[in-house]
Amino acid sequence: MRIAWLVVLSSLIAGCGSGSKGSTATEGNVMLPQPGQGVARVQITTQGPTPDTVLYGAQFTLSFPPGVSLPPPANGGLLPAEVLQPAPSGSYAGASYIETAAGLGPAMLVNISHPGGFTVGPLATVNCTVPPDVGLSAGDITIQGFSARDSNGAPIPGITTRLTLQTQ
Repeated sequence: MRIAWLVVLSSLIAGCGSGSKGSTATEGNVMLPQPGQGVARVQITTQGPTPDTVLYGAQFTLSFPPGVSLPPPANGGLLPAEVLQPAPSGSYAGASYIETAAGLGPAMLVNISHPGGFTVGPLATVNCTVPPDVGLSAGDITIQGFSARDSNGAPIPGITTRLTLQTQ
């Protein structure tokens, strides 16, 4: 009896799906997902003459290539808080759009300050949106007019910036 059930079950399994003339859902075509908007994170760091160099504020202009988008400004013309995230805990940070010429991407003026100061290292992260047809690399984004300040507001020489890009 067991052998009879095994033969019946084997023939059912072997016969499933064979000889079907029906069409598949894709008719043999591969379905590729359509790319959507991507998120890019620009991380800005500072370097100084020594790792314990303290700055109390920084200001710079960050320029993006055409196609990159930032959310519209909120109250007072400042970009929403999720766009600019300062790295030093307890920092005050703000960013506002700068008018650019036609054909150029968005640019923003960034200000970061901390009443107790912070050492060189991670400074801020800027989040933006990149369409799938825009190839974005770190070299496409520029930092201009960087100025680091001491507790009296005087410029600190020898502080430089570097940016890295992460895309999703």
